[in-house]
Amino acid sequence: MTGRNKNKKYFFCRYIPVRFLMLVLTVNICQIGYAQSYYYFEYEVSKAGSIQIFKTLVTLQPGGTASARVQYNAGENNKLYLYELSLVDSSIEKAGTTSKYLISRTNPVPLLEEDATGFIKPRFIFQKKYDSTGYFYEAAGIETDTTILKQIPVKMTVSQQKTYEELRQDEPFVSSFYFESDPFYQYIFEERTRAAPEVRTEKMFLIIVANTNDHTVGASAKTDLKNVNRLFNTLAKDLGISKISSLYISGNDYSKQAVENALSNLEMQKPSAKDIVIFYYSGHGFRLQGDKSDYPRMSFRTALNKTNKEVGENIGLEDVYNRIKELKPGVTFVLGDCCNADIFENPVFGNDMIRPKGGGVLGNFNLESGKKLFFPPAPLAIIIGSVKQGHLSVGHPEIGGYYTHFFTTELEKNLWGYYSVPQLLFGGKSNASWLRMLISARENTYWKSKAKQCGKTENDRCIQEAAINVNPPQ
Repeated sequence: MTGRNKNKKYFFCRYIPVRFLMLVLTVNICQIGYAQSYYYFEYEVSKAGSIQIFKTLVTLQPGGTASARVQYNAGENNKLYLYELSLVDSSIEKAGTTSKYLISRTNPVPLLEEDATGFIKPRFIFQKKYDSTGYFYEAAGIETDTTILKQIPVKMTVSQQKTYEELRQDEPFVSSFYFESDPFYQYIFEERTRAAPEVRTEKMFLIIVANTNDHTVGASAKTDLKNVNRLFNTLAKDLGISKISSLYISGNDYSKQAVENALSNLEMQKPSAKDIVIFYYSGHGFRLQGDKSDYPRMSFRTALNKTNKEVGENIGLEDVYNRIKELKPGVTFVLGDCCNADIFENPVFGNDMIRPKGGGVLGNFNLESGKKLFFPPAPLAIIIGSVKQGHLSVGHPEIGGYYTHFFTTELEKNLWGYYSVPQLLFGGKSNASWLRMLISARENTYWKSKAKQCGKTENDRCIQEAAINVNPPQ
């Protein structure tokens, strides 16, 4: 199409570019960027005429959720209380300034005995800083609930970021918050050795398409490109896949023709029934009125197209999915992180996530879970659009697209993190589930996006819910 058809309504979204090249390489990648991290706090609260000292161990997941164990002594007998809190990353914007918090998202759970006088919920305040590795958040204070629905600051006497190794070397400290039967305790203290995986004969075909030159989405797209590339290369290494056929399309090489060439090249290589094919797209996307697919078109519009308000070149995400699926590889995985709405809508940038200084190191790879997800007994086909019809996809330059961020952190958590420990498996078998991970990423994306305004009024919040199809469901 060379011009706008006035009788049609057009829809549009976001995308990212990547340099076009074909590599076959032996993977030796450093660990994935940001893993589980830990904070220890002590703070004082005035209650019933006395000062109570609260001690808290917070475990922060890379996806922005966290859990906390809070212990304190109270009452005439100085009874010990222990509570568990489920926390979530929250942002409050006022007068152009964003404040970051970890706040409770559920009611506190007593683990020993319920405090009849009432548990006082804390809210943890974080301040953004930068160093040579990029941005991070540092704990800056603690507030507590009051009976008049007002947060009041309390005296924070200890604030420490702790490492996995520091926890492993201090069992008395960890056991003051966790029982030996708790999966977290077992995750920290279980002796695990990492055996080299057997060399697999399966191949991984990785195609990443990103519009890094577009000033409206390019910064976020660059982050997506880096994170997705690092994730799947690390995954291939840990699965025992020694070679990957990798194709990156971005920068000045970003075009519809480059993607068509990539798919033709894939067809010529003829993936086997055991191979893994991954297609990832980050950038602008849209839909035309009358489109039947639940999934968007990937846009390859140029600056000239935008000026003239033309639709420009595009490829349907579901068309790519069907084309790859027809090759009948063992795993077909297609993810498009882009809008699925009007072509003339402006992209939306949300807030970033709390992440610790220095990031974190992932735990040992759970090979059984990796095999279950990527070497299924029957062909598996997955397509994901980061947002349903008529809505915008939200992201941030420093964390990338929201759905991409939450998907990659879910995969990290289930294959390398706390959720991968053997004690959480059923009957010694992996409980890893594509549907569970993708739905969890969708839920986290939904709540994160709602913090941002997408319409004309403050009440017009961004609604981002991914469209997911896993065939067969697992």
